[in-house]
Amino acid sequence: MIAISEGLSLGEKLGIDPKVLSSIMSTSTASCWSLNSYNPRPGVLEGIPSANNYEGGFGVSLMKKDLSIVLDSASQVGLDLKFGKKAIEYYHELERQGKGKKDFGIVYQYINSLETQKGK
Repeated sequence: MIAISEGLSLGEKLGIDPKVLSSIMSTSTASCWSLNSYNPRPGVLEGIPSANNYEGGFGVSLMKKDLSIVLDSASQVGLDLKFGKKAIEYYHELERQGKGKKDFGIVYQYINSLETQKGK
């Protein structure tokens, strides 16, 4: 979800319509469930959490819990999952902001807020 969110954010900042970009990405190696069935960009798909202010769906707190289990398991077998560690930071921050019950696709908005903050 984070990688898809970053790609969509980049494309939009480059001036590509989010629906057109999603269509292009869905016919490339970027094609995946997070893009095609659960797109985190509001306005691309209907009837999913991003179309409903990220209500419903799989909560940020649940994603953070699952990532914690993954990172603990990886640590037990000596794996250092750097991407997983970065991902849990994003979801930790969203939870800290009071968005623990929002769908985990809200990471799209978080990524955009990071870029907005850098531009200031």
